[in-house]
Amino acid sequence: MENINEGINLFNNSDYFSAHDFFEDLWMEADIENRLFFQGLVQVSVGSYHLLNNNLRGALNQYRKSVAKLKNYTPVYMNVQTGILIEKVEILISDLEKYFDEKINFVDINKIPKLEQI
Repeated sequence: MENINEGINLFNNSDYFSAHDFFEDLWMEADIENRLFFQGLVQVSVGSYHLLNNNLRGALNQYRKSVAKLKNYTPVYMNVQTGILIEKVEILISDLEKYFDEKINFVDINKIPKLEQI
């Protein structure tokens, strides 16, 4: 199993750009079984970076892609509680969709989830 703790710490400390780089390195080196998992973590990191920087369309796009990949690895994978992560990212996806449908006027960045481990 890959040591992903550094990437998790970067993500949980809101350093989404560095977390993206870390997970991308793991993704590029991963075997076929783990590739989509790491790619999903890359995309949730990029989505969070976009959200933090008010690129809401980019955030929505990346969050959608991340959920599609991470659903292959639920409820827990490599000690990451992927099921909980997906639930929280889906809340952000819903909020972003409401924003673009003009049903709400901002998206709360405090809803960016942490990567919870078991």
